[in-house]
Amino acid sequence: MQGYKGHIGAREGSVLLFTVLGSMLFLQYPQYLVKVGGPAAWQVALLVTLFGMLFALPIVALGRRFPGHGLAEISLEAAGPVIGPLLTLVVAVWLAAVTAVSLRNFTETFVITILPDTPPSVLVLTGTVLAVFTAYHGAETVARASYVLLPLIAAGVLLVLLFSLPRVDTSLLFPFWGYGLDRTVTGALYYASMSAEVIVLLAMGHAFRDARSLQHSSLRGILLFGVAATLTVVVLVGIAGTPLARQDPFPLYYLARLVYLGRFLQRTEALIVMFWILAAAVRVSALMYATAISLTGALRLPDYRPVLFPLATILTALSLLPKDYVSVLILDRDWVRPLGFAVLAVPLLLWVVALIRRKGAAANAS
Repeated sequence: MQGYKGHIGAREGSVLLFTVLGSMLFLQYPQYLVKVGGPAAWQVALLVTLFGMLFALPIVALGRRFPGHGLAEISLEAAGPVIGPLLTLVVAVWLAAVTAVSLRNFTETFVITILPDTPPSVLVLTGTVLAVFTAYHGAETVARASYVLLPLIAAGVLLVLLFSLPRVDTSLLFPFWGYGLDRTVTGALYYASMSAEVIVLLAMGHAFRDARSLQHSSLRGILLFGVAATLTVVVLVGIAGTPLARQDPFPLYYLARLVYLGRFLQRTEALIVMFWILAAAVRVSALMYATAISLTGALRLPDYRPVLFPLATILTALSLLPKDYVSVLILDRDWVRPLGFAVLAVPLLLWVVALIRRKGAAANAS
């Protein structure tokens, strides 16, 4: 398939999706949960996880019906040679937008927190080169990189959360349902699109060893992300309170600066920054690969690698278009996240069409 060699197992796939989704916790996404849930942000995180797993079920169903196939092949077989590539192109465009926004988002956080005198273009170009290098070697390389790096990232984050626990005031986590049941549920439903990046696994579905690996990777990855998001907002709100947690755009960096154990352990934000960089590299690499493989499939090209370099150039230019960090946040919150629901609707539509047209391995077996 399109010059691809190698396979991904359930563990690598789960870790890859968890890293892609979990890297958002270094950014402003916990702040979003606090804004809609207030003291009940942890309940919003749990509901986001539940909704995300429900939205992933069509992807699981497609993986079972078309084992060993990626999004491009499934679209072509299920929806035909005209509609199929168009649906794949829709997903590719959204993935490209997410990649560009992620590049600029991480760049702005580095500039604001640790590198105030560095031009954003330098950091964007560095991240793009690293992502292209990893994506060029295929899905297995991206997955193995996340599998190797995740223990380091998780250990650093857990260290910060663990040493922050003594400061937590549990009374700040109530009242139950925060600003009200209706606002909590609707807010969670809106931000359930945070899990839309699960489409990355379907885009590289040809790389999975079997349908069960894709199923476990999708559901476990979202579940792990939900657990991490819940723990993060619990500690954040329990320490900072709702008013301050609503304002701080870098929650883990904020929590890391509070860790102080005399001369034994302090200035742990330096660790967070290092893990920040690793998580950003995995996220952008996976998104870059998924974008390239989807675009290649939509255009019916034989190999994705020649697409990587012009794609990276375009994404680098697009990521530099927003004038400041606020513009990046508005673009992500008001456009990229809502359009994630349209992307999640593509697998559902393909599954329904495949059932009607009796396409796929399940239909052939019957």
